[in-house]
Formats: sequence, C-alpha cells, structure tokens
Amino acid sequence: MLDLNITMLFQLANFFIALFVLNLLLIRPVRDIIKKRKGIMDGMSDEAGSFEHQAAERLSNYEAELARARQDAMVTREQTRTAGQKEQQKIVAEAQQKARNILAEARKVLQAQAAEALDSLRKQSQAMTGSLVNRLIKG
Repeated sequence: MLDLNITMLFQLANFFIALFVLNLLLIRPVRDIIKKRKGIMDGMSDEAGSFEHQAAERLSNYEAELARARQDAMVTREQTRTAGQKEQQKIVAEAQQKARNILAEARKVLQAQAAEALDSLRKQSQAMTGSLVNRLIKG
C-alpha cells in the first residue's frame, strides 16, 4: 500500500514548486505568444474581411459603370443610326430630285427633237407631194 511519510510531502512540495516555476518560465510566455498570434490572426481576418468587402464594392461599382457604358453606347448607337437614316433619306431625296430634273430635261430635249423631226418630215412630205403632183401633171 501507500505509506504516508515525509518524503511524500517533499515530493508534493517539489511538484508544486516545479509547477510554479514551469508556469512562470514556460506556460505563461507560451500563452502570451498564443494570445498575440490569435490577436494578429483576428486582425488579419478582419482586414481580409475588409478587403473582401472593398473588392465586392469595387466589383459592383465596376459592373454598374459597365452597365452605364453599355446603356450610353446603345443610346449613342441609336442616335447615330437615326442620324444615318436621316442622312440617307436626304441623299436619296436629292438623288431622286436630280434624276427627275435630268428626266425632265431629257423629255424636253426629246420633245424638241421630235417636234423638229416632225417638222422636217412634214416639209419633206410636202416637197415629195409637190414633186409627185408635178410628175403626175407632166406625165
């Protein structure tokens, strides 16, 4: 069995003294180091969370700017297309007017040439008729 004597008290006293010394020299400094590291890790975690929040905010700002730029580009494209269509209509209208003017002038020229040809044919016809009448009368 277990004998209770003075050596056991010395061993118990040595154990507590060793525990006290180890606590002072080893356990407290290790705890302090662990607390500091935990504090640093918490700080880094908070900082990482802040960076993630900033990154998410920047991404949402970027997406909003991109959507706004697309909207502006679409408006500009529509305005440019509308202006192009108006310009095209103007050019086509001018070309059609020029074509009408050219056709009107060509008609006038053709009508004048046709009238001139008709007069020439009438004169030739009268001359031929006169010459036929003279031949018939002489003949």
